[in-house]
Amino acid sequence: METQIDNEISKNQIAFDFEQIEMEEESSTLSLVSQKNIDWIAEEVLFVLVKAKHEQFIKNLPDFKLLGKSMLEWVLMAGNHCQTIVIEQEQNMLERLKTIQTDKKIMAVFYSDTPLLDKTLFNEILNYFAVKGYNALKLLRGEVFRVDYLKSLTEFAQSPNSKFSTLALEPVDNGKMLVCCYRELKKKIQNYHVKNGVMIFDEAACIDADAEIEAGVAIYGNSRVEGQSVICSGTVLKDALIKDSIIGKNCLIENSYIEKSKISDGKIVCAYTKIENMSV
Repeated sequence: METQIDNEISKNQIAFDFEQIEMEEESSTLSLVSQKNIDWIAEEVLFVLVKAKHEQFIKNLPDFKLLGKSMLEWVLMAGNHCQTIVIEQEQNMLERLKTIQTDKKIMAVFYSDTPLLDKTLFNEILNYFAVKGYNALKLLRGEVFRVDYLKSLTEFAQSPNSKFSTLALEPVDNGKMLVCCYRELKKKIQNYHVKNGVMIFDEAACIDADAEIEAGVAIYGNSRVEGQSVICSGTVLKDALIKDSIIGKNCLIENSYIEKSKISDGKIVCAYTKIENMSV
């Protein structure tokens, strides 16, 4: 069954498309195509996301969460500028894809077990496909087709295009890959916040994808910011766990647990304090 996805996402989620950061960093595929206007991708591409099954590894893998987002949600962000449908993985995926009705010219098929796929790589692949004038492009995990060509196709290509054999397209089907993806996403989130003026003094600090942290916040030790938390400027976190809470400006939160609460500006929360469902 096809599920239509509403591509409008919240402000903090948009921040974690990582598009701006990725474009500034050196990319393994950036030199393959000249950067050009990518508006055509939103207009001409149907993004098909297949819910990958690895029941022998983890049941319901598409719903497995990494840093506050499910595997499915991470991949959805890569193509959220396109019309999107989500389908179940089936034994004969080629025949299943042929049944999809669309007026788009290109179909980009990716899988929910590649959470490192981001918008920059998604756009690079589609640009490369267009510049080269391909009818079909086999990837390490996924395919891109011209829709009119797909109708006449009898089988998938056997060998993926080596130019896109990146970590981001390797399927998460074992524990080693899952840990690798977790670490990569954690690093991307930290880099995003550091670029925006957040001071993270320990790599052990962990920030969920939907957390919003203002410039001037200092994070020490094993602090964790989970869920849809907001940390305002000037606040210092030391070995703190913040979950779905708002921490005001110029606060000091030390070795404490705060959940579904609001801490007013300038407050000091002493060590070993637990605050839940409160406004302080």
